[in-house]
Amino acid sequence: MPITFNAIQKRNPQDPDATQKFYADIVGNGETTLSDLAKYASTVSTVSKADILAVLESTFSKIADDVADGKIVYVGEYFTLQAGGSSEGKDTAEEVNASSIKSVKTIFRPGKMIKDALKLATFQKKE
Repeated sequence: MPITFNAIQKRNPQDPDATQKFYADIVGNGETTLSDLAKYASTVSTVSKADILAVLESTFSKIADDVADGKIVYVGEYFTLQAGGSSEGKDTAEEVNASSIKSVKTIFRPGKMIKDALKLATFQKKE
């Protein structure tokens, strides 16, 4: 199934007076849930959906805990997750403390398997 996109008009933020141009904007098309993953895995293995769901739930719970503990979590050749964020600038290193951190986010890095899958992706303009 192809990746769907819309054509949207944008201005150039580096040159606000320039003529606006149209760009491809990739849009989500459906969703896959944890239950969907477990159901699929059960069809290609001898393990039940309930057992797979239990394993996935415990695995992702551990991933969340480890990311919250500051660990870099490598999920095989699929992806890597870690915490990142931004902070307020201070004049000296001594002034930097936990309250300097203004936002925390999850950094997702696709691994080889996801990168390779995207190289083979096809695209279709949304009608």
